[in-house]
Amino acid sequence: MQLQNEQAGLFTDSSRFGRFIEVNFFAEVGAEQIKALLSELLVLRDDLPEHHYLQFAFGANCWDKINPAWRPADLKSFDELKGIKDLAMPGTQADLLIWLHGHDADQLLPVQLAVYPLLDSLATIQLDLQGIKNFEGRDLIGFVDGTANPKEDKRLDAALIPAGEVGTGGSYVLSQRWQHNLDAFNALSVSAQEKVVGRTKVDDIELEGDDMPADSHVSRTDADVDGVAMKIYRKSLPYLASQLHAEEEGKPDHGLYFFAFACEMRRFEVQLERMLGIDADGICDHLMQFSKAKTGSYWFMPSEIDLQKLI
Repeated sequence: MQLQNEQAGLFTDSSRFGRFIEVNFFAEVGAEQIKALLSELLVLRDDLPEHHYLQFAFGANCWDKINPAWRPADLKSFDELKGIKDLAMPGTQADLLIWLHGHDADQLLPVQLAVYPLLDSLATIQLDLQGIKNFEGRDLIGFVDGTANPKEDKRLDAALIPAGEVGTGGSYVLSQRWQHNLDAFNALSVSAQEKVVGRTKVDDIELEGDDMPADSHVSRTDADVDGVAMKIYRKSLPYLASQLHAEEEGKPDHGLYFFAFACEMRRFEVQLERMLGIDADGICDHLMQFSKAKTGSYWFMPSEIDLQKLI
């Protein structure tokens, strides 16, 4: 079992609202300016009420700038991934991820509004998205999201970099904004939807035997490598943002901000390769016919101890 010194809020189940702000610093902004920003953000964090959190993760280039002395062994930027059948996942790597989340949106708003002026002269905001936890933790397609999340102490082993490795107690993080084609998915029968996902819709029970298609989402993301389950810890949230990223005229932008933590980068890579059909079996994820990745970034979320040392 891992020692638990992660940034507060990672394993909380009480958050119903989340704000994800992906930031790119101007080229001339130096390490000391970024550290000064982090210090100010931590002051805002200290003003949050109980069960409300402000957390930070860093892209590889940003981490190298502010902390050149060491970096986690697997940390890298997210580059575009191409799969079979013209499937692709874009890379939109940013420098800093600010994650604000908690139980009450009104308690988060003052801190959220205070963040923007701090960024004005330092960075551009690449993505600013609000997620809301849906009924029973369901994605907008109607299925429960994160059912396979490891529980209790197993969360620590899946999400935190092991003791003895560089970055101990921190996490590798993957974020992707997935835009759903809800009209197309909802046009399927419930039975057909269940075969796309790999679980029953109402009862949230995993399909078994011949009922489980090889190209279902569950089949593609539930993987073992050399006997080790490639488990990750998900904190994804659905979003409704018809005014944001409306790439298709007349089509509202609804989807899922996929947000997950792992003890090693390979766990993300295995799942993404299997979804894209570039794994050895050459089978892709049927769900990608109804949901498209629009962004992609890898991050390192340092432990609270390393975050404090950083600034």
